[in-house]
Amino acid sequence: MGESSANTVTGLLPELGIQILAVGPEDVSSALLILREASRWVSRRGLPGWSEAELQATDLPHHSAAGALILGFADKSPVACMLLQRSDPIYWPRATPGCALYLHKLAVRRAHAGRGWGSRMIAWAKAEARRQHIKRVRLDTWADSRLTEFYAAHGFRLIDRLAERRDGMGMCRMECRSDR
Repeated sequence: MGESSANTVTGLLPELGIQILAVGPEDVSSALLILREASRWVSRRGLPGWSEAELQATDLPHHSAAGALILGFADKSPVACMLLQRSDPIYWPRATPGCALYLHKLAVRRAHAGRGWGSRMIAWAKAEARRQHIKRVRLDTWADSRLTEFYAAHGFRLIDRLAERRDGMGMCRMECRSDR
């Protein structure tokens, strides 16, 4: 586990060996492992997921240097990851800078699926938004999928459906308040 390269909220349940923090370039390979495992898992089930081009290692070092690469650790082993960015010019191009944090590429190792890691990562994202005095967390995801239900259960609401389609499925944008 690399040292945190950003001054962000850490912890959650350190007494149980659970830690979530922003990481640096030395942890990019761990994030890629988690993302590629999740991508293969959804692909085998015929569900939409990230393409190999979206998971290129060249993007993650940039995000880690900016403090946007977040890993969740169980007993010092990386088991979950996400990007938490200050802007999203692709899906939220008209957003006022600083009005939200943007959650991307949330993934959990299959061996740790169903153990609350997705919920912990979202809770961490909301706490980080509050720490930065930002009122919203936003994301884009496939519309009409189990993911929209998962995010809705964590306080996200549908903002709109996008005309753009990815992998034959419609996309949507969702947001939640960081104080809920």
